[in-house]
Amino acid sequence: MAVAVGMLLALALSLVVAARLLAGSFAEIEASATEQKAQQIYQSFNTDLRQLDIIARDYSQWDSAADFVNGGNAAFLVGNFSRETLAAIHVDLVWIVDRDGNNLYSGFYDARSDRLVEPAPPAMLADLKRVMRINAALDESQPIERLLHTSSGPAAFSAKEIRRTDLSGPTGAVMLFARYIDAKAIGRLSETLRMTVKLDTLDPGHGATLGVNFPPAVRQWSARRDAPNTMVWNAGSALATAYAMARDIDGHPLMIFSSSAPRRIYQLGLHATRLMLGSIALLLIVGSCGVLWLALRLRRSFAATDAAEQRYASIAAQLHEAITLAEPGSGRIIEANEAVLRAMGCTLEQMRTRTIFELYPDLTREALAQVAPDGSARLVLESRMRNSDDAVTDAEVAITLMTDAARQLWCLVGRDVSHRREAQLQQRASHKKLVHIAQHDPLTGLPNRLYLSARLPRALRLAAQSQRMLALIYLDVDHFKNINDSRGHGAGDALLQIIAKRLRSTVAMQDVVLRMGGDEFVIIAALLPDVEAVHGLALRLQAAIQAPLTLDAAPLEVSASLGIALYPQDGLDMEALLKHADIALYQAKAAGRRCHRLFSPDMLVRVSESVAMEQALRRGIGSDQFSMDYQPVINMKTGRVSSLEALMRWRHPDLGLVPPAQFIPVADSSGLTVELGVQGLRIVLAQLREWQEAEVPIVPIAVNISPVQLEQSDFCSSVLQLAAEHQVDPRWLHFEITETALLKDPAGLVGTLQTLRALGSQVLIDDFGTGYSGLSYLAKLPVDSIKIDRSFISDLGKNTARTPIIDSVIELARKLNMTIVAEGVETQQQALLLQAQGCDYAQGYFYSRPVSARHCRTLLEKLKLERPLTETLITRVLHSA
Repeated sequence: MAVAVGMLLALALSLVVAARLLAGSFAEIEASATEQKAQQIYQSFNTDLRQLDIIARDYSQWDSAADFVNGGNAAFLVGNFSRETLAAIHVDLVWIVDRDGNNLYSGFYDARSDRLVEPAPPAMLADLKRVMRINAALDESQPIERLLHTSSGPAAFSAKEIRRTDLSGPTGAVMLFARYIDAKAIGRLSETLRMTVKLDTLDPGHGATLGVNFPPAVRQWSARRDAPNTMVWNAGSALATAYAMARDIDGHPLMIFSSSAPRRIYQLGLHATRLMLGSIALLLIVGSCGVLWLALRLRRSFAATDAAEQRYASIAAQLHEAITLAEPGSGRIIEANEAVLRAMGCTLEQMRTRTIFELYPDLTREALAQVAPDGSARLVLESRMRNSDDAVTDAEVAITLMTDAARQLWCLVGRDVSHRREAQLQQRASHKKLVHIAQHDPLTGLPNRLYLSARLPRALRLAAQSQRMLALIYLDVDHFKNINDSRGHGAGDALLQIIAKRLRSTVAMQDVVLRMGGDEFVIIAALLPDVEAVHGLALRLQAAIQAPLTLDAAPLEVSASLGIALYPQDGLDMEALLKHADIALYQAKAAGRRCHRLFSPDMLVRVSESVAMEQALRRGIGSDQFSMDYQPVINMKTGRVSSLEALMRWRHPDLGLVPPAQFIPVADSSGLTVELGVQGLRIVLAQLREWQEAEVPIVPIAVNISPVQLEQSDFCSSVLQLAAEHQVDPRWLHFEITETALLKDPAGLVGTLQTLRALGSQVLIDDFGTGYSGLSYLAKLPVDSIKIDRSFISDLGKNTARTPIIDSVIELARKLNMTIVAEGVETQQQALLLQAQGCDYAQGYFYSRPVSARHCRTLLEKLKLERPLTETLITRVLHSA
């Protein structure tokens, strides 16, 4: 019995010791797994920052960057440092200084407001100034060692010297990319590791110490200068925390990463231990049952131990890294974890017939000979790793020499780094895509002006070498603005896409079609034999655009004007060719559009004349060079003058009387329309005031208003102010607007017209029937009268097809309670026909030409005595005045 009790006690003691050892083994396994998690956090953060270093290297070793430093090419900044670009590559701040330390560019992407701040805030630049230089030792360090504490938080940076792509031509300039380590960066890190990572930031300027909420051992670890980068802390038996520390460039602790997880492995060990101790208690209770029961219990205990070992092996098998043990020298594989067996698609027995040189084809015995024989250090090599289908993936292999059962073994831990290589390839592809986006038009897919700047010099060199002609064709779609206004911008965009396809299909393969913006295109046609070929290409391009097309189920006629400059006779560089092609395009438009013109030197003379006209117009506005003539508008029922139309005249001291057809387009193109319109309104109001003071029987005067004036939000208040200054009631003013003005903003125009009518003024639509609007807008607009364009009146009596149109307009006006004014009445027959059709008012040379204010006053005074305006009366007035 004593022997049995002694055996039971010995067995119990053995099991207790085994349970402690087993629990300790589980604790070690868990500590190793937690340490590996800390290493993963540290390495993943380092890998994420390495992308910042790669981006800085790619941008700094780039011809465009060197050209920007040397020549100040602003297109480099626009194409590469936009808000979308910096957000895509996770760069928060870009700073470029030249070799003398002068700022060339700085920009800060504010992710919170999604905007780009240029230049960057001075405080941010001041934080980074100390690292804004080339430091070879710092550049060779790991990215995670290039950290700074800034006023905006921890920041990673990479500063590179700007060179050309072939590493030639060092500029001395420095380009710095910075990324602030914030919640967004930690979120990316957590997503990469698929674990929750917490960040605590230390301030090196205040001792860089952790708060009391951290365990003392962790605070001591962070305070040690020689402390390792990672640490594991177990909060009792429930929670294990992996810590990783990143230091700034001065070696001070800056950031502490942590990730906590339940101690499942240790809890499993404790459970096994409790089970074993329970077994011991049970054995002690039933020890008297004899040796058989003891043997049975021992077998069960051994079974539990085997199960625990199986669990240990199962846990090890869950690791993603490929772990193998191999004999030194021969390289024969002794052990391999599940990751290796899955990759190779074989069993452990089959794996033991192979060598590590088959698994890692790039390893050599010479490289393995560098492994420390005492296992104090590991060797990290890059190699491909083979899998079951004989394919290979990029891997990083850590090799150590370990001793097992009095023999040495190579321990190889392989980690798949193909995602890192893929990230590098994606980075290059993203850069290439960004360059493509910057140099192409998003609507049509055609190259843009940036592409032209890069492509044209090479095309010019090829043309010079081939001694053949190159044509730069500037193409503008005729009246595209009218199409946009009448059909909508969606239809306009669809039309531009159609035109782009037609142009691309018309030119040769080596030719380039670009969209410069709006409705302007440029065609670079190279290797042309002679000028006849240029004319032929221009005619083909016009024919392609003028081909019938249907847009939104409605037919549309489109044409274009082309200006052509030839290399080398019209220019030797892009600026000269574009300028001369633009001048030729202007001449094509002046010739009536729907045609092409080749540049010639005499066109420069005409452009100079246009510029001189513009300068003379600018100097003349505000002076007494401008005056008004007045043309009577006759009531066709009474024959009396019902109103006057004011027509501006310009008498230049050197040029003489300049026709409105010459200076009005110049005013429109140079932005002087508003100033000219205000001066015209002042002249009319001053004339009305003068006549009122002289007790002349005045009638309302119609003033022509341009669409640009109507777009001004303060137009109505300006009219009211000017009328008040001249003490004239606004009811004596009529305002004539063109039909095309209705197309710009009909909804906004309604408010302006209603305000004018509320002042007492009347609103007339001038030149009706020549625009794109049709009749649908009339019912929506507060308009008093319609003026039928003179083109309809001139054919009256000759072309009977015009008569029904005029009848329709008059009938429509009556239904809308509007009056009709016929312009350009020159014969008695036209007047009689219009009167028979029920036209209300008329004006034209048949009644009176435009007359000066002096003649007009005499005409108005004569109306006191004679009622109808007859030809005899007008002749008498003009001769007597």
